[in-house]
Amino acid sequence: MKKIQLFILFIGICMTGVANIKEKNPTLLKQVYKKEELVTLDKQNVAGGNGTLHGKFAFTRDMATEEDAIKEIGWMTLNKGESVGVHPHKNNEDTYIIVSGEGIFTDSSGKETVVKAGDVTIARPNQSHGLRNEKDEPLVFLDIIAQNHALKTEK
Repeated sequence: MKKIQLFILFIGICMTGVANIKEKNPTLLKQVYKKEELVTLDKQNVAGGNGTLHGKFAFTRDMATEEDAIKEIGWMTLNKGESVGVHPHKNNEDTYIIVSGEGIFTDSSGKETVVKAGDVTIARPNQSHGLRNEKDEPLVFLDIIAQNHALKTEK
């Protein structure tokens, strides 16, 4: 019985050590996010846009640490008539990598550009952007939000 208690104590100490190491060494944090493990999160009327932004996230901003440059990664889908409204970025950068479909990207100046599979957009600090789908085919894109640690402005 005493051996079992010592073994359980040993396992508990080891698990505590692993948790502490993860906090200090980000290379031990998860590096692969399997499709079936992604977190589904649908958002309504994002940034004043229309409809639903359908998301499947590896992780979201509330899961990232202060030190993490990458704050959010997700597969996004906009169906016909849905959009992400034009919105500013302060101290982070937001990249859309278009996977399939066709959309209309709006930049900081209000200029609209048709984007298709393989196109990449970015909103850097103090820039704005938006995206909408007017086609029947779903617009699928990978969204990556990164903190710009060079800027220490609003969060």
